[in-house]
Amino acid sequence: MTQYGYGEANGKVILIGEHAVTFGQPAIAIPFTSGVVRATITSRDDDEKSYISSDVYTGNLATAPEHLKAVTTRFIEKYNIKEPIKVTIETNLPPSRGLGSSAAFAVAFIRASYDYLDQPLSDELLISEANWSERIAHGKPSGIDTQTIVSNKPVWFKQGNVENLKTLTLNGYMVIVDTGIQGSTKESVEDVHNLCDSDDKYLQYIEHIGKMVYDASDAIKDSNFNKLATIFNSCQECLRYLTVSHEKIELILSESKKQGAIAGKLTGSGRGGSMILLAEDLETAQKIQQSAHDLGAHHTWIEYLGG
Repeated sequence: MTQYGYGEANGKVILIGEHAVTFGQPAIAIPFTSGVVRATITSRDDDEKSYISSDVYTGNLATAPEHLKAVTTRFIEKYNIKEPIKVTIETNLPPSRGLGSSAAFAVAFIRASYDYLDQPLSDELLISEANWSERIAHGKPSGIDTQTIVSNKPVWFKQGNVENLKTLTLNGYMVIVDTGIQGSTKESVEDVHNLCDSDDKYLQYIEHIGKMVYDASDAIKDSNFNKLATIFNSCQECLRYLTVSHEKIELILSESKKQGAIAGKLTGSGRGGSMILLAEDLETAQKIQQSAHDLGAHHTWIEYLGG
């Protein structure tokens, strides 16, 4: 009889605190429900080989990319899976864009694996297993992606400690833009750490971002959309100094403000990837969305921040 397991997870958006969070500063992230990863694990006949089917790779497990191969092989070896398996990954969440795709994959795969085994899975175990996968993908991840995706609520994150925040009640819209430029979290995080190690002046930007996270938390509690916008713009300036912005991000940001965006910043590790823009009404958000597409953005989403 065919054995089967299923799991899914959505992505995340870091509102503020990227890069500073890897220095022990706080960060705020929210679930990105428009982007979803679905994973299935199915047993195969004994004369077949373990197989992976996904957007980034389709073929035998033995020749899969490192991350896919490592996570799948660990599952097989840890739980002494005797029969060959087929792992299928379906997603509308673009990889390497700062939207938590690798963490969402890890969470979806682990949920599928425990479903396959018909074993219970606590959030604590899920986070631990997913963070192992994230270390393979990113080297020194902060852990914020996994925590946000598993809790599926806005979170305040600092040095591994998580506090769930209230649902956003901001009277405005957020446009999420995939610039189409593939970033590297591992590389950009290492570069920022090397920059700060080489010159203490860069640590002031890290510390300033950390302070702005507290200010952003107050703005969220007070439902002050315009205050959050001001904080976003200041944060993007710090991220520029830390060399993690990108000419495509700056171009879309500049043109978006001409369309009525009141703020914008990169989200995630930068150097491409994704960015978020704030608009006071849906019509403006749609203009920003169209402008971003005209400039070559691959994907865009509009989310209302009022709950």
